[in-house]
Amino acid sequence: MKLISKNTLLAALLAATSVGAFAADSVDLKIIGTIAPTSCTPTLAGGGVVDFGTIPASTINANSFTNIGTKTTSVTVTCDAPAVIAIKLLDNRASSLASGVVHSIDSNHYDVDGYGLGTVNGINIGAYVVRMSGQGTGDGAAVDNIWSDNATTWTKASTASAVSPTKEFRSWATPGTLTPAAHTVFSQNFSIMAGVNKGSALPLNQDIPLDGLVTFSMVYL
Repeated sequence: MKLISKNTLLAALLAATSVGAFAADSVDLKIIGTIAPTSCTPTLAGGGVVDFGTIPASTINANSFTNIGTKTTSVTVTCDAPAVIAIKLLDNRASSLASGVVHSIDSNHYDVDGYGLGTVNGINIGAYVVRMSGQGTGDGAAVDNIWSDNATTWTKASTASAVSPTKEFRSWATPGTLTPAAHTVFSQNFSIMAGVNKGSALPLNQDIPLDGLVTFSMVYL
């Protein structure tokens, strides 16, 4: 009985050794990776802040909307290879838009109401317009501003056209064409015209911080 037991144990060990040696004769090679569009990074001038400074309450009209001025900024998009892109703007304070302000302060602005400037004591403070200012550049050369509501059919935009929040795509084309062009570095100036609500609607006896926030989103075409 002892002899049989030893032989059985030896056979089991040999079997285990044989199976282990066979398994080591093969190994899997997994192929992985990701196909992704060219990587582009947007940068806003001034750290992404447009500051209208301190606005004296005495300059706010009690019975009509007040234009508090225009500031400029710029966006630069840098890609690691030539890319065809567009941008969209999203108003993160849309619910605070003071209706009628933009049309009052900007007679050339017809199609959208602009962007919200935040609230104070539950009151909408004002609104502002974002415009593409002048021609943009692609790799240092002038390009035409173009816009689309579906990123497929494009129309030339004026050099001072207001950008509608959420509704439209903006891109850049070789002058005289309507097809978004590929570049490595895009640059575009923007102007921001802002206005505030009627003074009679605002608590002008306290500080009222302007609180606009817009997101520039890139879309790869």
